[in-house]
Amino acid sequence: LSLYGHKLPVLSMDISDDNTLIATASADKNVKVWGLDFGDCHKSFFAHDNSVMSVKFVPRTHYFFTAGKDNRVRYWDADKFEMILNLDSHVGEVWSLAVSSDGSFIVSSGHDKALRVWERTNDIVFI
Repeated sequence: LSLYGHKLPVLSMDISDDNTLIATASADKNVKVWGLDFGDCHKSFFAHDNSVMSVKFVPRTHYFFTAGKDNRVRYWDADKFEMILNLDSHVGEVWSLAVSSDGSFIVSSGHDKALRVWERTNDIVFI
């Protein structure tokens, strides 16, 4: 299976736990969500204002996070094809993400030499 569609290099990818989706992040500022059954592109998101450095699925869901050179971490729904949350805290490019095994928190890191821990809360988010 070969997936084509990004205009610039792919910098990161992740596969959902159920092995049905793959998300790819690129220097072209886009994230693409692909179906692994036929290799079709389900959706292409203009995700960040600069290169998308990292993409990670939340375990046992089709939600995922992205990190970008625009200093932002964003939270997405791969089934509804929409952004859920924008997390601003870094004062430089965000280069890497890790999601905890239970999905209760993520850690981001970047050019500002900081590690940021983002914990899930019970706050209501309006989309």
